Amino acid sequence: MAITTIVLIIIGIVLLIGLVLAIRVWIVIFNKFQYWFNKAQRSFADIDVIMQERLDNIHALAQIVKKYDIHEYKALKDVIEARSRWTKDAGLNEKVKLASEIENNYFRLQAIFEKYPDLKADKLHRSLMERDSKIESRLRKTRLGYNRVAQQYNQRVKIFPRNIVARVHNFKPLAYLGFTEQEHYEPKEIFEDK
Repeated sequence: MAITTIVLIIIGIVLLIGLVLAIRVWIVIFNKFQYWFNKAQRSFADIDVIMQERLDNIHALAQIVKKYDIHEYKALKDVIEARSRWTKDAGLNEKVKLASEIENNYFRLQAIFEKYPDLKADKLHRSLMERDSKIESRLRKTRLGYNRVAQQYNQRVKIFPRNIVARVHNFKPLAYLGFTEQEHYEPKEIFEDK
């Protein structure tokens, strides 16, 4: 009877140690998810700051188009609407989709500038385009940084046994920032050549 009691105590201790180790591993995995998710949020916050600057720049470019009385209302309206939807309250995956939409609108606005040489010669336009070039360079770097962090996080969400912890605590994969091929946008002719 003493031997069975000792065996039961040993089994109990082994099970307790196993349970403590399993809880410790669970906590470590959970904390890594939190770390990578917070890192992704911080990376996107950097993008958010630059996008706010870019949206202000796009709005200024739209004002130049208005000044020249170019009737590209759809492009201007889309730019301004995208600018107003870019809020700090949107979720990370929602902002990734909105960033793509803003990028598309930006290219449409650029197509308008290409169509009107007088507009491209405007000093304010040139100044804004130089500023935009610097913004785009910073944005490119931060996009790449975000995508690397999102990849690290997404790998953790999908790989066993981490995927079990992810599922239990509702950690979902993050969307990547990638911009699709732009449709060719042709501004409407305002003046007919005769």
